[in-house]
Amino acid sequence: MNGGRRLTRSAVAVVTAAFGVAAALGAQPVAAKPSTTPVKLIFDTDFGGDVDDAGVAGMLNAMQDNGEVEVLAMMASNPTRHAAPGLDAINTYYGHGNIPIGSLKPVYDHVPSPPTPGAVITSNNVSGYAELLGRGWKNNIGDSSRVPDAVDLYRKILAKQDDASVTIVAVGGQINLGGLLASGPDQHSPLTGAELVSHKVNKLVVMGARFPSGREWNIMLDPTAAATVAKDWPTPIVYSGFEIGDTILTGSRLFTETHPNNPVLNAYEDYVGWGNNRSSWDLTAAYVAVRGTDELFKLSEPGQVKITADGSNTFQADPSGTRHYLLTAAPDETIAKAIEDLMVQAPVKGWH
Repeated sequence: MNGGRRLTRSAVAVVTAAFGVAAALGAQPVAAKPSTTPVKLIFDTDFGGDVDDAGVAGMLNAMQDNGEVEVLAMMASNPTRHAAPGLDAINTYYGHGNIPIGSLKPVYDHVPSPPTPGAVITSNNVSGYAELLGRGWKNNIGDSSRVPDAVDLYRKILAKQDDASVTIVAVGGQINLGGLLASGPDQHSPLTGAELVSHKVNKLVVMGARFPSGREWNIMLDPTAAATVAKDWPTPIVYSGFEIGDTILTGSRLFTETHPNNPVLNAYEDYVGWGNNRSSWDLTAAYVAVRGTDELFKLSEPGQVKITADGSNTFQADPSGTRHYLLTAAPDETIAKAIEDLMVQAPVKGWH
């Protein structure tokens, strides 16, 4: 069905009524300031793992409606065949079905164990919501095997951009980023991947690690790639550590302030159950990638991030370093409201 999974009749009635109230209270798109230059952004996600990836996809689409961001592409680092169509279903719902999508290859019906070649965890890092959206909502992909290889798409897109103009936000394993750094010249560019990044990327924002030290899932998905990125990525990196998004709870407003056919709402219902919140690990990273610290966050002192083979990380202060991690500068509830306002914003061209 193209509109989305049917909720229970009572749930539809509740959401439909509440949606009308929410629209009147201001859940509509907010126009960007005329002087705003949209952030050119590539979103790299393990979509189909935790549901906050779906929250980011919805938030970025709302920000694109606002003129805050131009999403150049979305890259799936989770090799489930449902990730790309699930992402496209959200983009299509918002009227942005033309956003290019790439994927880690090969793809699988059920992600193997370990979930990616370099992972030091055995969990398959996949849940049902990606398949739910990919099969139940309108999209033009149907299967991740039908989209370009993520590294190839990275190179194609970066080669066409102005120097120092692109922000990348990565909220899953960093296998695609590691592949990009290791890539060689091709039909898209005579530059190596590291040279392309150095020329075209402004900054990288990563959801991963714990600060000032610890061990975290996204890093464990490919510690070697994460260590390479931390050491060799040629632009500044901002890390949103596990501890930042863990206590910032979002998602519950989707159930009372958005259309019942909103795929993001239905992804959250599938993952956390009707009316519940989820931690905002990925959402904090994506928010900062577009809006910067925005008086809600602040940056640590500069330094270097070290990652070991088991996925553990440490931060070493260094005045000449180009790595920072996020700290909060406002109460969790204030940050959650800023994020969730975007999550519940009605699409401009899509469903209302």
